[in-house]
Amino acid sequence: MSRFLVVALAAFTASRSPVPHAAADDKVAPVPKEVRALAGTYTGAWALYGIDAKGEVVKKMAWTDTMTAADPEVKGDRAQVSTVDEMAFEGAKGPPFKVPGKEGYFLTKDGKLGDYFIETFGQVQRLVKLADNVWTAAAPAAEQELTRLGFPKGAAGQHVLVKVVTREAGVETHRISRVTMASWTDQDGKERTVQFVSLRGHHKRKP
Repeated sequence: MSRFLVVALAAFTASRSPVPHAAADDKVAPVPKEVRALAGTYTGAWALYGIDAKGEVVKKMAWTDTMTAADPEVKGDRAQVSTVDEMAFEGAKGPPFKVPGKEGYFLTKDGKLGDYFIETFGQVQRLVKLADNVWTAAAPAAEQELTRLGFPKGAAGQHVLVKVVTREAGVETHRISRVTMASWTDQDGKERTVQFVSLRGHHKRKP
C-alpha cells in the first residue's frame, strides 16, 4: 500500500465522476480478502527530485509519513479502504500534514478484482498489474508540476511509475520509483532532455 503524496499526485491522477451510492435495498457484496488485507498502518520515507539552474538532478524535498488504512467496503464498482496519510516534511515546522483518501481495486462486471487505484482529493490514479507483486502507471507530466521541479515554463514530459511489493526481513514493504522524462528549451535557446528518477520511497507495514 503506497501513496503518491500530494506533490506528486497532480501528474498521475485524472478526474473521475463519483460512484453512485447503492440503493438501500441493494444486496451488499462481501469485501474481497485482498481488500480486507489492505487494512493496517504503514510507515514510509520519500524523496522528490527535480533539476537546478544548470539542469542537474537535485533533491527538492523529503518527508516521512504514517498511513492508516481502515473500513474495508464494496461501494459501486470499487472494493476499497479509507486512508489517512500523515506527512512530516523535512525542515518544516508544525504538525504533520494529513491527507484523506481511498485505495483499493476496481471491480470487473463479474465482481472480480480489476485494476488497483489510489484516490486523493477526488482524483484517481489507476495502476495496471504487471506481475503478482508489480504495478505500473504512466501519465503526462503536467507543466505546473514540472515548474515545481525546477523546469522552465513550456517544459513537457512523461512519468512512468513502478510499484513493487516485497517482504524484507519479514516485513511487508511497498517500494515506489517514478521515472520522469522531460524536455525544455534553456536560456541559450538550446533544446534539453533529461530522464531521471523524480520520486522514490517506500511504505512498510507495522506489525
